[in-house]
Amino acid sequence: MRRQKAKSVMRTKDPFIPTLMLFAFLIPVLPARALLEVEVVARAQSAQSQPDEDLEKGRKLLAEGRFIEALTVFNRYKQAYPADARAYFHAGMSLAEAGRLTAAALELGEAVRLDPRHREYLILQASVFARLKQKSHADVALASFQKAGATEGLDASWLWLLVDTYYRVERFDDTLRALDVMGTRFPDDTRLDLNRGQVYALQGQFDLALKSLRKSVSKYPDNPLAHYELGKLLYQRGDLPASKKALVEAVRLEKNNAEYRRKLGTVLLALNEVDEAMVHFQQAAALDPQDPQIYLSLAQAYQRKGERENALEFRKKYQEMSVAKKQKETQVDEVDRWLALGERLQDEGKAAEARAAFEQVVQADPNNWTAHGYLAEMFLGAEDWRKAWPHLAKMEELDAESVVGNYLLARYWHLHREFEKARGYAEKVIQSRPAHAELRNLLGLIYLGSGQPEKARREFEEAVRLEPRRADFRENLQKLKPSR
Repeated sequence: MRRQKAKSVMRTKDPFIPTLMLFAFLIPVLPARALLEVEVVARAQSAQSQPDEDLEKGRKLLAEGRFIEALTVFNRYKQAYPADARAYFHAGMSLAEAGRLTAAALELGEAVRLDPRHREYLILQASVFARLKQKSHADVALASFQKAGATEGLDASWLWLLVDTYYRVERFDDTLRALDVMGTRFPDDTRLDLNRGQVYALQGQFDLALKSLRKSVSKYPDNPLAHYELGKLLYQRGDLPASKKALVEAVRLEKNNAEYRRKLGTVLLALNEVDEAMVHFQQAAALDPQDPQIYLSLAQAYQRKGERENALEFRKKYQEMSVAKKQKETQVDEVDRWLALGERLQDEGKAAEARAAFEQVVQADPNNWTAHGYLAEMFLGAEDWRKAWPHLAKMEELDAESVVGNYLLARYWHLHREFEKARGYAEKVIQSRPAHAELRNLLGLIYLGSGQPEKARREFEEAVRLEPRRADFRENLQKLKPSR
């Protein structure tokens, strides 16, 4: 599917793990039930005034956690009202809740295109980009919130999603400003002091962090994360008895948290309470056996107890797991560098060099959907378009529901003059993109190739209606008009 910039559509395929821990109570990250309770969503702006029965049905399914059923309803609504941004917005929310972040980004991009001033659309779009670690795209979506009064009137659920998004993209000053807005409007919210403390700690403002975390624990003593964050900061500052007290309380409140137990064990070991530390390390290992750091902690505890063989065994396990983890991270970093290089070269018009970079990506990571997508689109626009096939086949194997992948497959089979196959893919895309002019033109060409001129004419008319300045669309339509 045609893009203004390649990365705006293609780069969002790989959902990298965020480097920062989520805020305390912002789970699920996209709280559909809370967001859907907000009347502003129901009052979303539309170019027309339409009956909302299908939208309401879809929202109800979404609030019940029936995300794919909701998506079907919203896609059906699009067929009747293709210019209504609300359908794309709710489809994007459904996909994000279902974990299909790339598809969600595409839907939300369409919602923002149709209604660029709707703040909730921009916040959700920025949140999805942040989750995909696409910081530059998130920053673009967040730009309008730098203006004075930009958050005025937003419901608490949307403000919290904005706070979380700023935090994810490491814009900590903006995070604090958004928290101040929350504090003014919702001063009794349980998350405020805790989240301020987390941000201050990341900024190195430890006195402010300590003050905020102590306030949070004092106000809301049943929050285990507040005790954990306080204990972690106190340990960092060398106050071991106070750190132990806070971490003991965190573990009491949330017994099955491996991270809490490992941190408590570390403090106990520093206090030379070795046997008690060992208990928490062992329980942490049982709760999270994939964390190599736990085995280092166990090795240190056994070393302190004088059990050399056990210490060597766990240190060896730590080293093996750490090496494997490091190798995987190095590969991800290398792939990401090649991908970024390919995008930059493509933006500079250096097609051959960009292709070589993307080929490096698929060599290192054969399941990298994004690189296959770039290569497929590049080949489809060249004389050797048949070389797109292995990349298209892999894309379909990895994500058969992708709008981009199905559009490119429709283009491929049209070039191959396999019109029935092409039609199947194009009609699949049109279920979610009925207002895409280039798709309607492609479908017209497919119908024309399969001997259905009347259907072709209707598609060309729709393409011209959607993009009246496209001379090639007008020419295709003109060829089918009867001569006088």
